[in-house]
Amino acid sequence: MRTRSRLLVLPLAAALLTGCATPPKHYPSQTAAHYVGKPLGKLEFHWSVPWDQHSAGEGETATWLFNQYNLAGCTVTVHTDANGIIRKVTWTQWCGPKGTGSPTPKGGFGP
Repeated sequence: MRTRSRLLVLPLAAALLTGCATPPKHYPSQTAAHYVGKPLGKLEFHWSVPWDQHSAGEGETATWLFNQYNLAGCTVTVHTDANGIIRKVTWTQWCGPKGTGSPTPKGGFGP
């Protein structure tokens, strides 16, 4: 009986590990880019409360941290105007399609 339960545990463990390694259908940066021009609250509803949020000039910034799906260290930051409308999205290198993302302006969407 003991050997049989071990045989059941091994495929289950392998399936769980494979599931963790599988990337999401869309990178976090791509998801956030769809919210440019929309209220910050809509993205918060989609992803939940940001990891960090603070005022920035006349608007605010909100940052989400993603450590699942082999995205360790991935952050996506959205920048809003004074009305809370998302105007720009930036992300770290691991949060978007290959070759995109960095702390510089080239790694983002928006004006």
